[in-house]
Amino acid sequence: MKKWIFKILGVIIGIVLILGFYSNSSSFIEKQDWKYAEGTHIGDWLAKNSFEINNRIIETNQGKAKVIFCYGKELIIENLETKEKGFYINKS
Repeated sequence: MKKWIFKILGVIIGIVLILGFYSNSSSFIEKQDWKYAEGTHIGDWLAKNSFEINNRIIETNQGKAKVIFCYGKELIIENLETKEKGFYINKS
């Protein structure tokens, strides 16, 4: 019985880790539409083709910022100069 529980728990943890890594990847972030919420600002609306991510740096025509974390519904960025954090909400 205990081995069965550990196997199920292992599968669930594996799935959560895979989804976590994917939702934090550049390819996932670039395929989404993002709306500005608060903090540092690099554009009101980050549409799918209006920004580019290289080496965890997101670049728009209004500025650059470092991608801190993304967990599907929220994107957290950091201004490269002031280190102020900014938040964007997924609208896709």
